[in-house]
Amino acid sequence: MQSRFHPLFYVILPLAVLGFASQFETIWRSMLLPLAIIAVLFVLFLATQKRSFRPRVSRTSYRPASRPADRKPRPKSKTVPFKVIEGRKNRGDEEPPRYH
Repeated sequence: MQSRFHPLFYVILPLAVLGFASQFETIWRSMLLPLAIIAVLFVLFLATQKRSFRPRVSRTSYRPASRPADRKPRPKSKTVPFKVIEGRKNRGDEEPPRYH
């Protein structure tokens, strides 16, 4: 059993390939100019830089020898006691809730 394609398929397939190729070429040409401008600006930016892109070597920062002994470290937050406020419901009722 041979599976043959419809004759219209042999006409549409090459046209579709040509259409995709022309669209790809159009997109490539439209993107070429902005990419070239960005590349030129980037090269000019690098050329005008007076310093190089090497990472800076960090110098040792000033650190005090020790903290004074009379200062105590502060706690990060104050501890606040919580107070429970009793509601109006009767706690003595053993009746189950109505909507459970």
